[in-house]
Amino acid sequence: MTPERLSYFRDRLLALEKEIQATLEASKEDSGVVELDTAIGRLSRMNAMQNQQMALELRRRQEQQLQRIANALKRMNQNRYGLCGRCKQPIAEERLEVSPDVVMCVKCA
Repeated sequence: MTPERLSYFRDRLLALEKEIQATLEASKEDSGVVELDTAIGRLSRMNAMQNQQMALELRRRQEQQLQRIANALKRMNQNRYGLCGRCKQPIAEERLEVSPDVVMCVKCA
C-alpha cells in the first residue's frame, strides 16, 4: 500500500473514531437506569426498558468499533495495516474503503 493511501485510511479511521466518540458522548443518558416511577404505566415502563437495552447494545457495538479502530491504527504503526490477520495476504482496498477497521480479507472472513 502506498504511503498516500495509508495516510488516507489513517485520516478515515481518525474521523470515524471522532464521530463515534461524539455519538457515545451524546447518547450517555439514553442508556441510563430506568426509574421505577409510579406515574408511568407498565407498558410505558416496558417500552423505556426496551429503549434502554437497545441503547446499551448500540453503545456496546460502538465501543467495540472504537477498539477495532485503535487496533487498526496500531497495525498501521507496525506496517501491518491492510494485511489479513489470518492468511497475511493484502486485503482488497475496496473492502478497506467500506470498513477501514477490517482485520481479514473476504476469503478468510
